[in-house]
Amino acid sequence: MIQRIQTLYILASLVLGTVCIYLEISAENHPWALTVIMAIAAVLQFMAVFMFRRRAAQMRFCTFCIILMVAWYAVYAAFAFVMGDGLVGEYRPRPWAAIPMVNAILLYLAFRAILKDELLVRSLDRLR
Repeated sequence: MIQRIQTLYILASLVLGTVCIYLEISAENHPWALTVIMAIAAVLQFMAVFMFRRRAAQMRFCTFCIILMVAWYAVYAAFAFVMGDGLVGEYRPRPWAAIPMVNAILLYLAFRAILKDELLVRSLDRLR
């Protein structure tokens, strides 16, 4: 169901993740691990969009994608400090490096909306 707010949050995160993948690939020297992490997250987000009937699985997918966004930053920092001269060399922060944080925020908002729906369904089941 596209009209649900959590689906819109997940779709926005998916679009931003796809843009981030394109911007990473178009960079001169990028670690392949960043692209792989973002691609896995994009696939999971795409699957989560169509799991609107299974709210618990959709929440798990959102949680796992948030963990992947944190892992993206860990890999980015590792490459910056191991391969370069800290954050001043060729691995200095780029503007597109903020996209995974925005993705994590959107996925958190989607998680909260899915949880709210789940709690509403459970409360209505008690009334029957």
